[in-house]
Amino acid sequence: MVRKIISSGQTGVELAALDTAIKLGIDHGGWTSRGKRNEEGKLQGLYNLTETRSLGLQEALDKNVAESDGTLVISRGASTITIKQAVQSALKQERQFLHVDLSQYALFEAASLSSAWLFQAPIKTVFVTGPLSSEDKLIYQHTQKLLETAFYLGFVKSGLQPQLIGRGGEEFTRPNWPQTVDQAVAHLKSVLSLKDRSLMGNLQPDELSHLRSGIGDYVKQKYGLYEGNEALMKSCAEVGRLNQPLPDEACAVILRALWEDLRRTHKLRVVK
Repeated sequence: MVRKIISSGQTGVELAALDTAIKLGIDHGGWTSRGKRNEEGKLQGLYNLTETRSLGLQEALDKNVAESDGTLVISRGASTITIKQAVQSALKQERQFLHVDLSQYALFEAASLSSAWLFQAPIKTVFVTGPLSSEDKLIYQHTQKLLETAFYLGFVKSGLQPQLIGRGGEEFTRPNWPQTVDQAVAHLKSVLSLKDRSLMGNLQPDELSHLRSGIGDYVKQKYGLYEGNEALMKSCAEVGRLNQPLPDEACAVILRALWEDLRRTHKLRVVK
């Protein structure tokens, strides 16, 4: 699973990659040229970038390729100098790379391809690069949407599986079962990573069914829904306005309550 997104902070693809990382709570960084500038001027201090000694971008590009597990090139149509340099550097250093051309793939298809590559390789640190905004005015928006969708797809495939033990290493047992929906939600928020909380908060209502595996299994098994946690089942019935809910129905109530909470506290915003 991707743990870090890096780039040199150039406009277009690279800046969209950093903004997406910040938005989704993923670690970010990368090398950039001395002066920390792009074609729009001085880069904001919120980007965790390290300056090279040289003014040109070639050194930063080579370092980003070298320090990542793979390079993801995103473009839309005609090739650019940046794309050619990134591919050449990846080949020279014998690093993995994927070039996704949005003129050849629909956005969702491109995101699915990117997600499969990122999560199966696996790529823990990915260098994302491509055209500048001056070369493609829409590439920033397309890149951000592609990356968000790619990470969402990987999130669904993984089933959003939190650590199966609570913080501090204490296994959830009968005496520790949550007694109410609010308690269950509070515990789930404590064991989910910031990225997973952000991604779940960005789901649409009809996408909650994707969580039946992974986090859904965790809720049913660890919170005693199969083993007689009557207090929690009663709370789920009250919150969900259900009459004697089954474990699957009670689980759905908890996940819905978690989603509603995260929609309020972890709503995703574009950071520029």
